[in-house]
Amino acid sequence: MSPEALVSQDLVPKDILPLASQWTKKWTLPLASGQTQSVEDFIKKASVLDLSQLGLQTIPRPVFGTDLEVQPVEQRLKSVQEYITAFQYNHTASTYFDQNKQRPLCRILSTARDIVRQGLPIKCVEAVFLALLLTAGWKDLDRIPVGFKTCVAGHVYRHIVLAVRHPETGQWGALGLSRRAELMDKALTYASLADLLQNYITSYMRWWHTVLRIRIGLPVPHDVMYDGQVIPLLGLENAYILTVSGFD
Repeated sequence: MSPEALVSQDLVPKDILPLASQWTKKWTLPLASGQTQSVEDFIKKASVLDLSQLGLQTIPRPVFGTDLEVQPVEQRLKSVQEYITAFQYNHTASTYFDQNKQRPLCRILSTARDIVRQGLPIKCVEAVFLALLLTAGWKDLDRIPVGFKTCVAGHVYRHIVLAVRHPETGQWGALGLSRRAELMDKALTYASLADLLQNYITSYMRWWHTVLRIRIGLPVPHDVMYDGQVIPLLGLENAYILTVSGFD
C-alpha cells in the first residue's frame, strides 16, 4: 500500500505523508522537530503490513531452544547465552526495564519475564536477570552474581555477570552481556571462582581498566518464589588478592 493510499483510507494523517514518502525512499532519521507525535500517532494506526511497506519491519524476537533438559549442562548454558546475546546490547542511555538489583528474587524474575515478552535490547543487569530466569530449576548448577567496579581514564564503570558452577565437576563459568566479548560469558572450564575472576581481571586489563572492587552475591536459590535478596553482598576491596576458598 502506497503512502497516498494510506492517506485515502485515513490510516495516516495528511501531514505525515511527506515523512511516509521519505521512509518509502529509505530516508534516514532523526526526525525533524515536531514530527515525533505525528509519527507516533501514525504507527499506532498502521497495520504490520503497512509499516513493513514503509521499511519499518518488525524486529524478530529472540527464540529460546527446546528440549534443554536432555542436553548436557555445557550445551544448555550455550543455548542460554545465545538467547541472551540475541537481545543485543542496549547502547543508549535509556533503559526499558526496572534495573533495581536490591529486590526479592521473585520480583527480579518478574522483570525477566517482561524482558522475554518485549524483546527489547538489554544491558548487563537485565542479562543477569534473564540468566537467573532461564536457569531456574537447574539443580545441577550453582549460580552466584558477581559485580565489578572498574576505572579507566578517571571514569568509573560497573558491570555484572552470573557466575555458574557445575557441582559434579567443580568447574566454573559465567553468563552475561557486555559491549566487549571478553567481559560477557565464560565457558564452563575454570577450576575455581578465583580462576574465573582472574580471567575477568585480565580481560579488563586488555581494555586499560583497573579493577577497583569485585562484589560477590550469595548462591541464588532455584525457588522462583524466593522473596530474599541475592545480588550482591560481599565486597572484595582488592581485586588482586582474592580469598575464595569457600567456593573452590
